[in-house]
Amino acid sequence: MSDCGRRIEICLWLPQTDEILPVDSTTAWNFQQGSRLQWVPGRVNCIAFNEIERGRAVSVIRNIATGQRHVLPAPIYAVSPDGKMSIAPNFTTLAHAWKAYGYPPLTGQPRCTDDRLDGLWKLQLDSGEMSLFISTKRVTGLEPVSGSKEVVHFLCHPLFSPDGSKVAFLHRFFSADGGSFTRLIVTDREANDLQVLAREKVSHFDWLDNDTVLVWARFTGAGFAQVRSRGALKSPLMKPLVRVARGFKGRWKKKLLAEAYYSIPVRNAQARYRFGWPKLEEDGHPMVARSHDWIVTDCYADKNGILPLILYHAKRNDRVDVGRFRHRPRSMDSDVKCDLHPRWNRSENLIAVDTCESGMRQVRILDVHDILGD
Repeated sequence: MSDCGRRIEICLWLPQTDEILPVDSTTAWNFQQGSRLQWVPGRVNCIAFNEIERGRAVSVIRNIATGQRHVLPAPIYAVSPDGKMSIAPNFTTLAHAWKAYGYPPLTGQPRCTDDRLDGLWKLQLDSGEMSLFISTKRVTGLEPVSGSKEVVHFLCHPLFSPDGSKVAFLHRFFSADGGSFTRLIVTDREANDLQVLAREKVSHFDWLDNDTVLVWARFTGAGFAQVRSRGALKSPLMKPLVRVARGFKGRWKKKLLAEAYYSIPVRNAQARYRFGWPKLEEDGHPMVARSHDWIVTDCYADKNGILPLILYHAKRNDRVDVGRFRHRPRSMDSDVKCDLHPRWNRSENLIAVDTCESGMRQVRILDVHDILGD
């Protein structure tokens, strides 16, 4: 983790010729999500990424053909499909509350302690106008949650729906029992209406379509969620039960806790159903294709350090493991661990993954057109 904060190069990689061309640099990055480097929709040859200037997180839009460089006054995270706006968390808050997803150089800056002035931020990419998209105070007021003054609430992982009309995001805090408590929330592009889709244990998600979210979560009842949110599992009376529950492994644990992928309609969260079970029985990082019916995902490393890369066809309930990768060396530190984080290219016929093999962290590209077919 001590490497985070060192200046790194922003590069253009040409896999066909194996060329790597440095085009810029940044100190705003972490092991899990880099600098949020991405192509800007609707702008030819333009990339966007985060940087730190004068102790603040900002973003840079760079034209790799002309070299033109434009600095915006706030960082980016999720860019809308039309390329006009970004929704981003407060990276200074994350630097204090969730270091693996914040930028370590920002830990020297004071954290905002007023939840009315913190939350997700909206940035107009053309004008550079920034405003508070939704406050942490508004989100914590949706339902009763931990009242402890020591608990830091934060909003993170915003994601636009495919048509850009909605934004899904996570509300998270770490309860007194040491575990994370999370809620998955969806709102419209103007943040007028908020819908809580899942709570307590909520992990990775993506949009199945404009009105449905795919998410790894568990549904054990609102009562258990409230117990967890207040940190009651830390109680001496509860510790024996917690030890027994944590002793369950594999599929039995998932059955007991109703933990799985779920398809959840935004307009009727109670109409959720377990998705892909039992073909998809492990938490991973799903990315839904828009031009065909395959979903790419992965799993965490098993006891031997093996990570599978998975394609799943929902209509046929068909799972194909297209790769297996072994972590060497394997880090047990979740802040620097290397998950596959599979993602489609824009044509959705190639998959890029992150690997850590033979002591080298790399990006690999897999051609899966033979599985996708026509």
